[in-house]
Amino acid sequence: MKPRTIAAALLAGAGGLLAYATAVEPNRIRIVHRDIFLPRLPAAFEGYTIYQIGDLHTSSWGIRERAVAQILGSLPPADLIALTGDMVHTRGGIAPFLKLAESFRSTDGAYAVFGNSEHKNGVDPNAFPLVLEQQGITCLLNRGAVVERGGDRIAVVGVDDPVNEKDDLDAALAGVPPERFVLCLMHSPDSVASAVVRGVDLVLSGHTHGGQIRLPIKGPLFTHTHVGKRMSSGHYHRGRLRGVVGIRPGRTQLYVTRGIGVSGLAIRFLCPPEFTILTLRNGLPASRAPRVDLGAALGL
Repeated sequence: MKPRTIAAALLAGAGGLLAYATAVEPNRIRIVHRDIFLPRLPAAFEGYTIYQIGDLHTSSWGIRERAVAQILGSLPPADLIALTGDMVHTRGGIAPFLKLAESFRSTDGAYAVFGNSEHKNGVDPNAFPLVLEQQGITCLLNRGAVVERGGDRIAVVGVDDPVNEKDDLDAALAGVPPERFVLCLMHSPDSVASAVVRGVDLVLSGHTHGGQIRLPIKGPLFTHTHVGKRMSSGHYHRGRLRGVVGIRPGRTQLYVTRGIGVSGLAIRFLCPPEFTILTLRNGLPASRAPRVDLGAALGL
């Protein structure tokens, strides 16, 4: 084969990959189902379903927003909807996001925390929580709420954006009895160490987008977090939590979603967007699930 022919074939292949990464994969939302086994989960919350919607980065009513609305319309109501930050990308995205929120159906409501996008691009972080509350979305910015079922209670707490160092987990946990099961919403996994120290049972996070671009063997290129590839996406649990004094091994578990939108380069490659369905189960983590030493990953 002539060099010119080879070059043309390589250019065509590169162009095809770029077209796929910009026009196809970013819009192919995968529904990810995961059972999360938690030893302290109250009996009445066995089978509790959470739809985690992360990193929408809404700026208009586009393909992804319509796809999420369609997914929500095809599913039964969740027990709880968790919005883990970066709901809107610009002020212009607030109205489309609220249109999408009309599709939210859940027994115990929708809860949201802020990401870094809610603190820039013309979004008013003081006014936006009020708008969310008017739409029936409880904004948990360094505060908590109680969800009750069958006489059992869990605490649902949330922190403001860790990326801008606005998170205060102590404030969010104020008044929560130590024996109560705690679900924490936290935009970035960078602050999960604070949850480990305080014995939070389950942390739901995002921000990483899974890296957006993942290469075979190498994995994600960028996660825009201090923890990097060690917590790029997925379920982290059953670590010994080394160096964390007074916390029982295996207590804190973390789920990091790949999220739905994009930021920076509007590209996804081998890292499709994710709509997450988590089902809470009482018990130890399944032995077939990956065992990740959360303490080691944090460098503790």
